Amino acid sequence: MVSGIPSSNKTYTHVNANVPTTKAWEYFIVYQKLCGIDTILCYSDTLPIDDQKPDSTILDSVSVDPITDEIYLGWTSNKTPDFSSYYLYNYDRTDPRLIENFRDTIYIDKNPPFSPKSRSLSYDITSSDSCDNRRDYGKYKHQTIYLNASIDTCLNSITLNWTAYVGWQASVYYIYRKTNSGSFVLIDSVSGSTLVYTDKNRPINSTFEYFVRTQKVGYPKITSTSNGTFILKSGSSANPTLTEIELVTNNNNDKIEISIKKNPLSYYQSINLMKIQAPFSPVLIHTYVGSDIIFEDLSSLNTNRNEYFLLSKNVCGIITDTSVKSGNMVLSLLPNTNDISLSWNSYFTWNAGIKEYIIYRATGNNISEATNYLALGSPQNDTSLLDPKISESTVCYQVAAYSNNNIVSRSNKACYVKTGKIYYPNALTQSGANKQFTFIGEGIDLAKSTIEIYNRWGQLEYNKENISEPWDGRNNSKDLVPVGVYFFIAHINQGQQTIEIHGNITVLN
Repeated sequence: MVSGIPSSNKTYTHVNANVPTTKAWEYFIVYQKLCGIDTILCYSDTLPIDDQKPDSTILDSVSVDPITDEIYLGWTSNKTPDFSSYYLYNYDRTDPRLIENFRDTIYIDKNPPFSPKSRSLSYDITSSDSCDNRRDYGKYKHQTIYLNASIDTCLNSITLNWTAYVGWQASVYYIYRKTNSGSFVLIDSVSGSTLVYTDKNRPINSTFEYFVRTQKVGYPKITSTSNGTFILKSGSSANPTLTEIELVTNNNNDKIEISIKKNPLSYYQSINLMKIQAPFSPVLIHTYVGSDIIFEDLSSLNTNRNEYFLLSKNVCGIITDTSVKSGNMVLSLLPNTNDISLSWNSYFTWNAGIKEYIIYRATGNNISEATNYLALGSPQNDTSLLDPKISESTVCYQVAAYSNNNIVSRSNKACYVKTGKIYYPNALTQSGANKQFTFIGEGIDLAKSTIEIYNRWGQLEYNKENISEPWDGRNNSKDLVPVGVYFFIAHINQGQQTIEIHGNITVLN
């Protein structure tokens, strides 16, 4: 028995009850009832102790309204039979109690202690029954996603960083963007473990705002949204994009010439022309500035394959654009018994591809005379051709690639020269019929040849570059040399080679 109480009492408080942890205590009342002259003991119903806490209530999500910065808390209703109300907590306050005796399943914190634009905010919930038995709180905190953004006005790119959602595992983060006065639109998504995103190449003179939204793993309808960012404004100069090498060609100087095409909507500080020549790393060979768009590569042989690409710098000197690679065409010849085999590498500068290749051919006694190039034919998009041999001593070829809008890239000139013996006289008469000393032979080019003539004592009497005009027996002073034997060293151009000839000639009266 706990205690005896007067029959007039209607309530009783059991002080210092020391309820056992088994929670097995029960109460009932024994009272006496007079029945005539007899006293009867009566027993009330048994009432168990109600110290059983209600089922746990856990927040489904904590989310920020990116427009108003209000915090939305949501949870599933507690189904405990003796459930009474919810208690909400915010741990960013000095007193974490946010609201008590709340019965709805959505709560809006309209006045958080700190702006969600400045930090992540932490919330929790517990529930109580009619006896104010409460579940513990603090074990299942949820924290808002804090989103921060920074803009690089040189690159016109915006970097977003955010804190991971605390409360459950995120499956994905969706990135939303608002441009100028438009609406927020979904622009991309990243994995639930990624907490950074860069939005590149934003248009100039524009404003941007962002927020991110995540989903709970396995529960796509449970979401949380971050704060909205402050308004960010891009720079006033558009970064270089879509800069192109328009043409790589063999020019009239037999050098490789590179022409570029700038994006008229971009602002450039400079454009670096890089060259790749295997097996070496890319090297800078020229910097285009201002209106400069053409460069002649004097350092490269046009018979070697070279590749080029562009690195464009914005007004801040930062590289923001890398072009696709382009290269020169190299034509090579292989003489066969009855024909000449032509082959060349594909030209790959134009995005739309090649409309056609056209082969041009010139003939003559030597390379210097083979200058009148005429169209031989079009192998369409093939990169080889067989041309029957012809009677001329020298035949030269060049391939031209045509784009769909008739831009033309030309290869190097490749020549086939019939070679044979080189002949020259062994005597010259100053007054007779044989007044000239020269060289003859198939494919020789005297305009590209030289000679030095010495007397018997080794003294230089005559020397000449371009010996198209024969020697007439006069020295460099235009005087006739004395009769006698003279020695010469000649370098005779014959096709792709230079032949050195040592000999003597007798000068007669």
